[in-house]
Amino acid sequence: MKFFKNRYVIGILCIIVAVLIVFFAVPALQNSNQGEYISAVRMKQSKEAGTQITAEMLETVKVPEKLIDGSISDLSSVVGKYATVDLFAGDYLTTQKLSGSIENQSSFPAGTAKGKIVVSITLPTLASGVSGRLLPGDVVTIMALPKSSVTQSLGVEPETGETDLSGAIIYPELQYIEVCMVTASDGSDASVEAQPAEDVKNNLPVTVSFYATQEQSLLLAELENECIIHLAFVARGQAVTQYIPNAVLTETEVN
Repeated sequence: MKFFKNRYVIGILCIIVAVLIVFFAVPALQNSNQGEYISAVRMKQSKEAGTQITAEMLETVKVPEKLIDGSISDLSSVVGKYATVDLFAGDYLTTQKLSGSIENQSSFPAGTAKGKIVVSITLPTLASGVSGRLLPGDVVTIMALPKSSVTQSLGVEPETGETDLSGAIIYPELQYIEVCMVTASDGSDASVEAQPAEDVKNNLPVTVSFYATQEQSLLLAELENECIIHLAFVARGQAVTQYIPNAVLTETEVN
């Protein structure tokens, strides 16, 4: 009888010891392995690469210090930066996933982030593209000279259906528009230097792409077919926000 009583007591003691291990010893061991807890910023929403980060997309949580390598703890240091990769809800932000500028991001996600689309036009001459000196982020005014005006000035009768307009036209929708990229004939970025090095050749621009609204895109497509397009430089750097409030400045321009 004493034997069974002893087994009963031993069983109770084992249960008590097990409970103590589970609730005290294991957490203490985990804490010793993980170290202290720190704040980490993570996404509340999924966003595409090129998206500008806002405070509404973020939350701050406590995580073990060794859980995430390179985690960011200051929420304010993230706001205003751009995602270099696609981000998903629950992703912890690190310095590798963010950029201070949109300069090195793909132009197409950047257009989506602006709420616009990217549309291109052809430059008929070097002069029509400000002598090839335009850069991404510049603001320009688009002037359109109807082809019918050119043919009439040369003594050629316009074809049926062409509108007889004299002089270049500046449409209000295209008075200020932001340059996305300037491209050469081989599809690479155009580059024009006044005095290029001996082993460097100028890569002259053939097309210019813009961040445009749907209305602007439709008008540009129409002008591409019916007009000769000429660009006039308006602003660069900090000055572009006077004409396009949501224009994205590169890190160089900000500094």
